[in-house]
Amino acid sequence: MRRPALPQLVLYALALVVAVALVVAASTTTAAFGAYNVEWDGTSDFREVADRESDARVVLETSAYETADPDDAVAVALAPTEAYGENDSRYVREFVAAGGTLVVADDVGPHGDRLLGDVGATMRFDGARLRDERSYYRAPSLPVATNVAESPYTVGVGQLTLNGATAVEFANSTAVGNETPATNATAIVTTSPFGYLDRNATGALSPDDELGRYPVVAVESVGDGRVIAVGDPSVFINAMLTEPDNEAFATALLEAGDRTLLDYSHAGDQPPLAVALLEFRSSPAAQVAFGLFGVAAIWRYGRHGAGDTRTVKRRLRAALPRRWRTRLPVWLLGSGSEDDGPAVDEATVLAALRRRYPEWDETRLRRAMTDVLSERDRGGEDE
Repeated sequence: MRRPALPQLVLYALALVVAVALVVAASTTTAAFGAYNVEWDGTSDFREVADRESDARVVLETSAYETADPDDAVAVALAPTEAYGENDSRYVREFVAAGGTLVVADDVGPHGDRLLGDVGATMRFDGARLRDERSYYRAPSLPVATNVAESPYTVGVGQLTLNGATAVEFANSTAVGNETPATNATAIVTTSPFGYLDRNATGALSPDDELGRYPVVAVESVGDGRVIAVGDPSVFINAMLTEPDNEAFATALLEAGDRTLLDYSHAGDQPPLAVALLEFRSSPAAQVAFGLFGVAAIWRYGRHGAGDTRTVKRRLRAALPRRWRTRLPVWLLGSGSEDDGPAVDEATVLAALRRRYPEWDETRLRRAMTDVLSERDRGGEDE
């Protein structure tokens, strides 16, 4: 078989590199907190933890809340970049009221606060940066929250390593209609006694800053469900998930239900390939169409998979050594005779086909060989 020339090999390699680059570009994103962002500020590792610990799926439409079983599901919304509209909020609110668990992680953005209020929670995110001059990781701006209460959401957690966090505050608010719900939120993770909120953004402890234990994770009962507010979505990013004890905390949250909704419906654009796959998984009609296409392809392959007989004859003649050609009958190769020469057996035909069609699998090769030899036998009988 003639080998490709060097320019052809270079062209093939370049085409392969371009194809791989296009696939990677279409299946990943650089958006902060993105489920398909594999860089330091993405949450692709958290998505893998969710897949491991539960029946997890990324959702891009809040209508997914309507079909989820609230008693057995945990929904996670990380640093939403867009406000939840009225209909979107209604889906989430009904999910929580019916018994679902909602985790909202945010720090300085307004959309996390609005989502908390829309579902009926009284918790809010302060917005000022938390610092700790005594208990921190690398710098005071990365405080370590060391006070962890026992709860189903802190199993195996002794501390949280934060990055650009804010505090969770409790206050009554008019969240749904004209009702003002009573505050029943409970802090389950707080900073050390030396934590403070840098309200004047000096990057250091100022005389007006108040030291104390500031809540960074709190849980509140709303209807028959629960809302968990986390004042630092960065505990879930790839660069921080492995720091003590962030992954244990993520695992405990996910284990609160058998199913997890990773809500990226308001987290900006997602990679097109991932979106297409998610749309396919959520569309029974598309799955049926794909299944019918597969059945049709298999049926067509079953009829024509071995290739046109005349094409196989022509290419087999070119592939066989010259000394074999005189042994094969005219009907098989188009010329030659059954005069002197070694007998052609199955192994010879199979080897010739394998050289001519290296891309064929063994099943297809043997099917072609059987067709060729069967036709030869029929041709001999006709003679």
